[in-house]
Amino acid sequence: MENKNLAQMNIDIENARKRADFSSESMLYLLRGGPEAVEKLNQIRALAEQEPLFDKSSAPFQSRQEQLYQSLLISKRLIDLIEERNLGDEEFATLFRQIEMLTPLALHYSAFMPVIKSQGTAEQVEKWYNASKRHAIIGCYAQTELSHGSNVLGLNTVAVYDKKSDEFIVHSPDLTAAKWWIGGLGVASTHAVVQAQLVIDGKSHGPHLFIVPIRSPIDLKPYKGIRVGDIGPKAYGGFATTDNGYALFDHVRVPRDNMLMKFAQVTKDGKYVPPVHNKLSYGSMVKLRVDIVTDAGWKLAKATTIAIRYCTVRRQFHNPPSFKADSNTLESQVISYSSVQHRLMPLLSTAYALIVAGEGLYAQFNQLMTQLESNDAKLLPEIHATSCALKSWSTRRSTDGIEECRKAMGGHGYSIFSGVADLFATFVPSNTYEGDNFVLAQQVARFLLKQLQNVVQGKSITSATAEYLYTLAEGTDQVFQFENISQQILDPEVQLKLFSIRSARLVADLGQQLQNGREWSDLNMECWAINLAHAEYLILKSLIAKVKFIEGSEYDGLAPTLKSISDLFCLSTLGYSSLATFLSTATIHPSDLSKLNERYREAIAKISNNAVPLTDGFGFTDRELNSALGKRDGRAYEALWDAVQKNPVNSEEEKGKLGNLVLQILHRGNNLDYIKSARL
Repeated sequence: MENKNLAQMNIDIENARKRADFSSESMLYLLRGGPEAVEKLNQIRALAEQEPLFDKSSAPFQSRQEQLYQSLLISKRLIDLIEERNLGDEEFATLFRQIEMLTPLALHYSAFMPVIKSQGTAEQVEKWYNASKRHAIIGCYAQTELSHGSNVLGLNTVAVYDKKSDEFIVHSPDLTAAKWWIGGLGVASTHAVVQAQLVIDGKSHGPHLFIVPIRSPIDLKPYKGIRVGDIGPKAYGGFATTDNGYALFDHVRVPRDNMLMKFAQVTKDGKYVPPVHNKLSYGSMVKLRVDIVTDAGWKLAKATTIAIRYCTVRRQFHNPPSFKADSNTLESQVISYSSVQHRLMPLLSTAYALIVAGEGLYAQFNQLMTQLESNDAKLLPEIHATSCALKSWSTRRSTDGIEECRKAMGGHGYSIFSGVADLFATFVPSNTYEGDNFVLAQQVARFLLKQLQNVVQGKSITSATAEYLYTLAEGTDQVFQFENISQQILDPEVQLKLFSIRSARLVADLGQQLQNGREWSDLNMECWAINLAHAEYLILKSLIAKVKFIEGSEYDGLAPTLKSISDLFCLSTLGYSSLATFLSTATIHPSDLSKLNERYREAIAKISNNAVPLTDGFGFTDRELNSALGKRDGRAYEALWDAVQKNPVNSEEEKGKLGNLVLQILHRGNNLDYIKSARL
């Protein structure tokens, strides 16, 4: 007979689905681009499901070297599938994402090829991009150095132009200039796009991009003057399938046309031709940050899906507590406890918020890239600031949220088979790569200070994302006066007004402190607070706009649900995660908190009732989640048991090998005689 408790887990998850007051299928279409896009996605998923090599069940038991080797096997199989299935670029990109693995070729696709396409001339794209597409070369993006990361202007690698030979001499002056952390460089890359200081006649023109051959595509041996290798294991076991590497250059010569010259050029006689706008080359870096924002949303979506499903089927104690043992009464679902709801539901709303905001950021970025094609960089400062703010906010909130999901799952969350630990290990470094979050925050603050200066001087604000600075004209110390807080706090215009006032006052305070003589270097935390406030304003604005956009559309039925998500994001930010800055800026009065908290609890209850259907709306398959505890059918204990049975430590061979050492400990000295005589 089937254990009734195990059967109950499936009953619990299905009952949770039945309580939905919206269509999970419609939500899936909304988030994934419509029925046609979902159908294409499912076709690619089916293709991935057919490949035994893509099964990751053995990965937890593999060494790093074994995982790296496996990831290269997978890379090879992915490339074979292009020809076998005649896959287009978009289909291949979707398939690559489906394997949910950071292979040595990940940066080849996400950085090396896009940078060449966006920064190279037509001739350079023809030569290098096409070679990359057919995998005749494998590339990486080499910017970070041993002693410099976020400070790109401080990079020590140089590319000195030699007029006589019409070549650049790429050189690492010392160990500190070693390229470091470069994904794909450890074992796989034959070429690298290298960020190096351009030097002509002893004068530096700042960092520029150069294609530098690293290893021969014929025998994979490093070229003369290049020392290259893998930097080793990473924190928490993350990125085990990626060969993050290092490289030192000893006067390596490359042809002049290996410098990517779409925007800036160096002529044969050594004349430097600057770009029309000195920030035009930033487009590629913005793209990487845009990708991270969306990725942060989907990573958090996975973690919340796993945690909410597991907490729905996991039963512990009785709620409210009961001191009478009753084997006939089911224990309470963990998801029913307020502490769990208050931890997971805001994270669920944050995942939705980041997916929506990321979608909007992509649209802005595509508009920017179109304009850059005609050397129009007007949008660049705003998109740069927006991507910096959202990248730093999303990576911090997502990784913190993933870890909170693990803790909400109790002891089993610490198992590798929960699937959450790997999400954290692979995404937590996003807080530092593509710009350290606290450094990016300073760039956001500088951008907003420039807009503030326009306001002070009576000029127009040049950025739509900073228009909230006009609220400063209404004063900087009056709290928002609610007429009926319970009703008004759910009004999108009131919500945006509160977030606007808070952000504007933080910017004004920073400007005042600078005017009073405080050093910029002593205002880093003020910049961080501004960065968070600006990001939260942008995200809330995106959510509100999305709700309005779908009203009256084919997704009109989802508007109330998405409004509930938007409200919870607003209320959890306002009353909890960012309460300090709303109070310190006198945006709200402490006496309003009790009413706000009432609305917050109502929002939690509303989302909790729809929690499982909302996670279904993300549309993850069990293979994508790679979690024993987050199975769609809810049967977590059986899945966890099955996963553990694959553990090589439980094999007879391993038990014999390890047991022999244990016996040597037990039987030391005269212990064996003692054990027998004492009948232990």
